Order: sequence, then structure tokens, then C-alpha cells
Amino acid sequence: PEMIFSSYSGSFANNFGYTATYDDYGFLYAGGTAYGIGYPLTVGVYQTAFNGGVVGNDVVLTKYDTTGSFLIYSTYLGGTGDEVPHSLIVYDEELFVMGTTGSSDFPVTDAAFDESFNGGQALAVDGVGINYSNGCDIFISRFSSDGSDLVASTYLGGTANDGFNSSFSLRYNYADQMRGEIDIDSDGNCYIASSTFSNDFPIVNSLIQPANSGGQDGVVVKMDKSLQNILWSSYWGGSADDALHSLAL
Repeated sequence: PEMIFSSYSGSFANNFGYTATYDDYGFLYAGGTAYGIGYPLTVGVYQTAFNGGVVGNDVVLTKYDTTGSFLIYSTYLGGTGDEVPHSLIVYDEELFVMGTTGSSDFPVTDAAFDESFNGGQALAVDGVGINYSNGCDIFISRFSSDGSDLVASTYLGGTANDGFNSSFSLRYNYADQMRGEIDIDSDGNCYIASSTFSNDFPIVNSLIQPANSGGQDGVVVKMDKSLQNILWSSYWGGSADDALHSLAL
């Protein structure tokens, strides 16, 4: 292995890194959370204001050039609650982000699949500084190639907690709560692997497992790239707690 570059974020606020990806041109994309103002941003990006409040956080997304010498773009993403990015992937130079949010005002776009926050049971995560006081939903967001526009963004979930591995029996490593993933096929359709406690998670065209089998179940979802429609979705699990951490096409 050869190290191409390595860099600090340069943030004046505390920040955690959670996920990263790359594109066909060798640009690096990093996703994390920042706990205050002062994260390095670039001019003209989608969200320049920190919305996390005094003790909360926002997602931060940064695109580095191929040598790590400068930032192509860097932006906040979030509402007045907490949010965490779980997974990133790039399709046709556009960044797709999947994670969890506890914000009722998380940025979503018109005609998105779900424009409203469904929430769940209050959930505090020791050790990683996350407090979902009104529960959490999955979010999927899609950015333009220059980070200036939120092309599409949606909530995804039912009336219990979604997207977060809350099962004590399935947490062995640090931050095992945030193990979901997004992948994209050659047509731009999005595939999500995650977990849910909701019995009313949006299930579409599923002959595999249309109902929650008990406790926390895994979920698999295929959405179109506009994030307006679920093409199919299914629970995946047995009578005890289950979680899906990853997927591949």
C-alpha cells in the first residue's frame, strides 16, 4: 500500500470521522460529525450554518482533491437535533449519504419519499456523543458535484427507531451502532442495508419478509436515484434481534 496523502480536518470544534469513499477520478470524500462552529467550510456550499445547538452536532461532508492539498468543497448537513453519517458513495460525481437523524427539521427536498420525521423512543449513545431525544430515522441525501445543491434528500423509517443498531447483544466494537451502508447500481438506484425496531417500516413489493419477526430486524431497501420512490424493500431477521451492517452488488 502507498499513502497518497494524510491530513487533519483543521476543525476548531470537536469532530468524529465515520465514513469515507472515493470517485472514479481519485477524489476523496469524508463524512463525520462536528460539535460546534469552526469546521473548515468552502464558499458556496449547501449549508454553511451549524444547526446542532450548544451540545448537539451536525454531519460534515468534505471532498478533497486527489493530492490532499485543498478542499473541493466542505459543508454541514443537519437540523437542530443530532445526526450521524453511516455510509457514503459517489455516482456520476454526485455524493450520496446515508445515516441517522434525530432532527424533525432535517433538510429534505420537495417530493421526497418521506418529508416528515417519524422518530421513536428516546435514545442516548454513551461514548459517541449522540442524543436522539425523540428517536431517530434513516436519512438519505444526494449532493451536486460541487456541493452547492441538495439534489434530493429524504427521511426513511417507521414510528420506532430506525437505522441505529440499538441491540446490546449485537454491539461488540466501538460505534457498532452506526453500521448501515448504501450502494448504487449502474442505473443510479440506491440500495440501503440497515436496522429497525419499527413494525410499520415502509415495506414495498416484498415477498421475502413483509413483517418484523420480533425485536430489531434488518431491513433492505432499493430506491430510485431521485429518492422519491421505493422500488422494493424487506425486513430480514428472526425472532431475536438482527442487524444488517453491509451490502454489495
